[in-house]
Amino acid sequence: MFFLDNTSQDPWFNLAAEEYLLRQTDMNVFMLWENAPCLVIGKHQNPVMEINASCLIENTIPFVRRISGGGTVFHGPGNLNFSFITTSSDQEDKINFQRFTKPILDYLKIKGIPAEMTGKSNLTVNGLKISGNAAHVFKNRSIHHGTLLFDADLEAVNRCLRKVDPDIQTKAVQSIRANVTTLKPYFRDFITYDTFKEELKEFICNDFKIKEEIKLNKIQRNEIQKLVINKYKTVDWNFGYSPSYQLNRKLNLYGNEIKISVSVNKGLISTVTIENLNNNSFMQELKEKLVGKPHNPEAVQKLIKEIFDESTLELIQSKSILYQLF
Repeated sequence: MFFLDNTSQDPWFNLAAEEYLLRQTDMNVFMLWENAPCLVIGKHQNPVMEINASCLIENTIPFVRRISGGGTVFHGPGNLNFSFITTSSDQEDKINFQRFTKPILDYLKIKGIPAEMTGKSNLTVNGLKISGNAAHVFKNRSIHHGTLLFDADLEAVNRCLRKVDPDIQTKAVQSIRANVTTLKPYFRDFITYDTFKEELKEFICNDFKIKEEIKLNKIQRNEIQKLVINKYKTVDWNFGYSPSYQLNRKLNLYGNEIKISVSVNKGLISTVTIENLNNNSFMQELKEKLVGKPHNPEAVQKLIKEIFDESTLELIQSKSILYQLF
């Protein structure tokens, strides 16, 4: 096994790098890496269900879909990500969270932190989650990766993640919200993020007897960048891959309650029904033009601007409608 030194903080590149290493190489690789602030959703999730609408629409923090299952996690400063990309001849050993989290738990216990695995793959301290883990299998290869909340901004985590929304009906995998904590306060002695990262790297490398460090070469980086452009940054992957769903909302437009229902299939709006239109020309035109359009904030916002009439719809009202459509 090699340690791959990946200094990129680009979330699209880093997730594409994992897939490239999994599918296009036969190397066994261990990585520690970081992302700029972002939300990473599981392969079978619906971003509309997972991400707070204002965060999604204002795009202050982007999101990207990964190829592994599981729930939505927050990446950013103070959060350290780890990945193991390996080959296995044993069918039953392809998914083995215990194998790849054990050295992390062992390191934390040496530091006096009573961390343990809870459920199938979460790591917790005193019942509070510090790490979410997921896996993906490709032929005889697999990825095991996870997060470690060392000193992350927990307020940002709570602000960006959507609470359970009963008005969205879907078979998409929904995240199970858990109470989380950061690791830094549990260390007996003061420790910086960089020291934590280096110590953990050394401990895991010793545990897996990793002696060689490698970097991505120019050809590999170019191939990964192609995957970013052709997959990880596309609307089809991030929105269109979501299972079908129906969104039901009640809008208050100039004192009139309007009920709207939007059905979405493969990321495209298939049907729109609106009750109590009361000859509202804006909503009538919006209803007609939404069908066939992608159900993502950028596309719907553009559509609203196209039919926006300042004389009939105030800007603040149009923004409210946009938020309510997600």
